[in-house]
Amino acid sequence: MSAIKFACISPHPPIIVREVGQGREGEVQRTIDALEQVAGEIPGHLPETVLVMATHGPMNPGAFVLLTAPSAQGDFARWGAPQVSFRFDTDSELVAAIRDEASRAELPLDAATRWNDGLDWSVTVPLYYLRHGTGDAPLTPMNISFLSAGKHFQFGQAVRRAIDRVGRRAVIVASADLSHRLSDDGPYGFDPAGPELDRHVREAVASWDVEALLTLEEGFRERAG
Repeated sequence: MSAIKFACISPHPPIIVREVGQGREGEVQRTIDALEQVAGEIPGHLPETVLVMATHGPMNPGAFVLLTAPSAQGDFARWGAPQVSFRFDTDSELVAAIRDEASRAELPLDAATRWNDGLDWSVTVPLYYLRHGTGDAPLTPMNISFLSAGKHFQFGQAVRRAIDRVGRRAVIVASADLSHRLSDDGPYGFDPAGPELDRHVREAVASWDVEALLTLEEGFRERAG
């Protein structure tokens, strides 16, 4: 049985942070309700370590990035709420295991000794809600690359092997928004591919259809934003 005990996908719009939204967070109450529900489910899995796959952290288009520093911190100063901050220790043993498994699988992985100027919103926004469920468990952030969907899947398998080697009860948070092109009023405008992508991803996740995610056509993904 795998040591991965819980996994979730979390959006990361800063507006859902109350100190940032200042009332506007009510526009996305369903998202907040869902994250609070997830945070309530996590303690029952007795998490001992947490991994967050981020999207706006240190970026190397040709490699995944893993934070190797012993601790990390971040806040919402960029969004006008510097008083909301996080600090936590990372899991050094798990970091070493991930680096080893990625090397064995010949997957490019960069070791980051720092996370830019502090943890970005793709880490801090999910943590604003989920940290209530993960408690004091060490938390290790990673960042995506521009490699293929297949390479990301292989990296996920390497991470799973690393988690199982270490043997601590793990929670994985995949921080990801869906389409950014759902409305003419939005910053990226509307494209019919936007809602179609959202529907496709929801159905694939609900049915555990990995192949449906791995075979999404690149042009379609780009149109959907």
